[in-house]
Amino acid sequence: MKPLFPPTRVIFVRHGRSTYNEQGRYQGSSDQAVLSENGRQTAQLVGQALQRENIQAIYASPLKRVRQTVDIILDQLHAEAFTIEFRDELREIDLPDWEGLPYQTVRTQQTEAYRCWIEHPHEFQMELFYPVRALYQRARQFWQSTLSRHPGQTLLVVSHGGTIHALISTALGLTAMQHHCLQQSNCGISVLEISHPLQAARLCQLNDTTVIGESLPKLKAGKQGLRLLFLPMTSDAPTEQVSSLLKSTHLDFSLRTYNLLSDLQMIGLLGGHPESVQLQVQRDDFLQVWQHMLKLRAQSGDSLMTGLVIATPEKIQILLEQIIGVEHRSLDLKPGTLSVLHFANSQSRPILQGLNLQAAQKVQLDAVRSDRRIKQAA
Repeated sequence: MKPLFPPTRVIFVRHGRSTYNEQGRYQGSSDQAVLSENGRQTAQLVGQALQRENIQAIYASPLKRVRQTVDIILDQLHAEAFTIEFRDELREIDLPDWEGLPYQTVRTQQTEAYRCWIEHPHEFQMELFYPVRALYQRARQFWQSTLSRHPGQTLLVVSHGGTIHALISTALGLTAMQHHCLQQSNCGISVLEISHPLQAARLCQLNDTTVIGESLPKLKAGKQGLRLLFLPMTSDAPTEQVSSLLKSTHLDFSLRTYNLLSDLQMIGLLGGHPESVQLQVQRDDFLQVWQHMLKLRAQSGDSLMTGLVIATPEKIQILLEQIIGVEHRSLDLKPGTLSVLHFANSQSRPILQGLNLQAAQKVQLDAVRSDRRIKQAA
């Protein structure tokens, strides 16, 4: 059965860095923090990047750090006709016992509670309620009350890291038990498409931070373990954009299916990484074979090892979907882009840090900024 309307396209943006982010404090649904100068600058860059989008409605958290981010984005969009709704369901997770406390204080003084929060988020309890379960219930309520109003439209949702994680997870069929398996950085951009009437969701992009000058998302779970950069390739997929992203990233090794890329293409892709170990494999199922070994390496390592994995889109997509726990075809993987998976030794579940990252958006943004400088000078 074909959908009656084109899919609803939902663009997620997390608020810019706040004063609590800078201080390393838990925010939760408290409303004490405001945007830092860095948060204001990156929100401006996101607003410029969103100029190419045909946004028809905006939904946002009512907390100050999000309201400030929305104001800056709207200023860059140069539009006053948007429908904006500040929805309570979009506020950050409620963490009343931790709000305002430094991260390090919680980790060292509330070790059992913190471990439960990381490893068993659906069982994490605070003041006689379950914060993560409540967050996911709010996410489901938002979808139920919102999707039917916007068939075939493009929505912008500006919210918080935990809330965006819950919104994407519930749309993809993930539960509160799988919280912390996706990452959403400050001012990171994610895109979800939801088809009607069956409301099947596909994740088209996750946590793109290239527009704010970060080629890869920052390592939220610590700089230990194993980080895999997945590059799905076809015979005609370009590598220039990925090569640009990899220039500023240290690579310990690369792993590719035999004859998927020529030696000349590999030189162009890894020209800035002569020290990385390059491996070729004959087996098409090498990702599944290596998966167990990679997890053991991540758990035992006390430093960060980064590897580039090059395979067909089908192989990489199946592996990522299996690891994250979503249904087949829930990830819309694009050839010639990077996806980032972090096996952090600080938690048992791997973290999908980014999906379908490419440098093109940053190049476009630089052109826009250059054009504006020329106009201002004139």
